[in-house]
Amino acid sequence: MEQYRPYGKLLQRERFGYALGAVPCGLLAFVFMFKYIELFFDDLKLLPELFIIGQVIYLIINAINDPLMGQLSDRTNREKWGSRRIIYIKYGGPIWALTFIIVWFPWSYDNQFIIFLHYVISICLFDTMLTLVVLAWMALLPEMTPDTDERSLVNLIIIFLGLISIVPVFIIIGTMKTTSQDFQFLMVVIAIASSILLLVVARESFEKPEFQKDQIFPFGKSLKQSLKSKSFMLYAAFNFCNVFLGGIGLSYLFVYILILGENFGAAIGAYILISLIVAFISNVFCARLRPKWGMRKIILRFGILRALGAFILFILILNPMPLWVIWVGFTIYTFLGGYGVFSTPLFHLSFDEDELKHGTRREGIFMGINALIHKPALSLGPIVATIILVYYGYIQGADTQPASAYLGIKILFFLVPAIVILISMIFIYFHPLHGERLEEMQKALEALHKEKASRI
Repeated sequence: MEQYRPYGKLLQRERFGYALGAVPCGLLAFVFMFKYIELFFDDLKLLPELFIIGQVIYLIINAINDPLMGQLSDRTNREKWGSRRIIYIKYGGPIWALTFIIVWFPWSYDNQFIIFLHYVISICLFDTMLTLVVLAWMALLPEMTPDTDERSLVNLIIIFLGLISIVPVFIIIGTMKTTSQDFQFLMVVIAIASSILLLVVARESFEKPEFQKDQIFPFGKSLKQSLKSKSFMLYAAFNFCNVFLGGIGLSYLFVYILILGENFGAAIGAYILISLIVAFISNVFCARLRPKWGMRKIILRFGILRALGAFILFILILNPMPLWVIWVGFTIYTFLGGYGVFSTPLFHLSFDEDELKHGTRREGIFMGINALIHKPALSLGPIVATIILVYYGYIQGADTQPASAYLGIKILFFLVPAIVILISMIFIYFHPLHGERLEEMQKALEALHKEKASRI
């Protein structure tokens, strides 16, 4: 007989088995974001016009595949395939890893058209498989447990596992040339290791039997009902801002380094350590504050302080300042971003609210539509960044840049984030699921799940 556990609680093995997915998802996705622009824009010197056209195509493909992948997962025949999520992690993982490898082996080093074809085809293939696998993995957790604190705990484990796996890899590849054989060999190793880990995740995770008989909505109805959810649409807008900033974060580290110090390797190492370790410490700090303040209040307070801090730092460094001022400011800015630990649990609340309203869990379509909304930000970020850099005179692949280029980098590094973060706080301010309303919803959800389980 299975040992009794409180409603919504997971066993330690289940927490870590699921959270292990952070390693392959983190490595494949973040290494891609960290290096693909450097490869095509800086090392292969793809023309800015072709780079932007490719980003627009990438945006359109993303807009099409995400809701379709989400609906595919929701509508997968559980009786025939044994699951509707795990199957895509188990079999889709190795295919995703293969598309990752394709990115790093140039089809040409001097023919702009062939470089462009490689650029568009490889990033679109990679993102399509990323969508399928990561969407299925992310959809598992809210089904495994409805408990907000349990979800936050698993999210912390995810961040920790991602941290200890990503930091060493980022430090190693930070100064590596994306066209070198050593870099390409390492990418193959990462792809193989990620495939193996995703198989382990598929074995250790589970789907609840009480949801196996949930009604499956047609695509049109699913789309309509999801877009009518106020909590979901506000979250999606908030997440769009976060993804936009992510699109101009690690991907442009090769540019930011120009204002972060003359020692390229040391600056990259410091940037990555601060970005990951300080952020994790802040994640833990925010998670501990949640019982006292709640997710919404923490996000609002930390977010507003973060935006104001970035704006003040931008003003300070318009004129020459000691390098330590930038590093201290960046550290504080990173710490104030610790509210990111609540981004996924906040999203999960929309699934719970929808289940209470319609009686069925539809994580896949919600995640697909959320991706439909935020994936364009992955392209919009680099498009805006490229326009800013070109406008201010940035020279691709050059070790020395004109003075105007440094102003453009400062705008991209601090002023743009300050503006975008403030906009994102507007959406959180109006988010409805907090306080007494949230407590009442969670009690009603527990009763519904017990009623579903009693039918089995």
